Amino acid sequence: MSHTHGTSIIGGARRSSLGQLMLYGAAGAIGTACHFVVLFVTVHLIGPVLASTLGAVIGCIVNYALARQLVFASTDSYTRTFPRFASVAILGIAVNASIIMAFVDTLPLVLNQALASATVLLVGYALNNRWTFNEC
Repeated sequence: MSHTHGTSIIGGARRSSLGQLMLYGAAGAIGTACHFVVLFVTVHLIGPVLASTLGAVIGCIVNYALARQLVFASTDSYTRTFPRFASVAILGIAVNASIIMAFVDTLPLVLNQALASATVLLVGYALNNRWTFNEC
């Protein structure tokens, strides 16, 4: 199965790359909110790097469902898209953990996590748009 690149369930029409990025960002905000909840609930139990990484994993699950259905309206098989999305997410988790580690002693945690989340959002969109949910 395949999807029409550049469409989504919301509106069902072809949208600009900017519009799709904005929708991806909105979906990502929901996943990021889940990430932050897990981070702040667990940070004192397991430390900032592990808490942030656990939050990223939970956020990833939420983001896959939203990206697949709402952003890219993918009808490609889960066996094709999920491993690709997971690969992008693993890269994002590594980037996230690296940024948190790099700035853990120099930036406030909220600012550090915001920097990491923004970086992961942009990299993730580019890779998921061009590779995960692209039938080509």
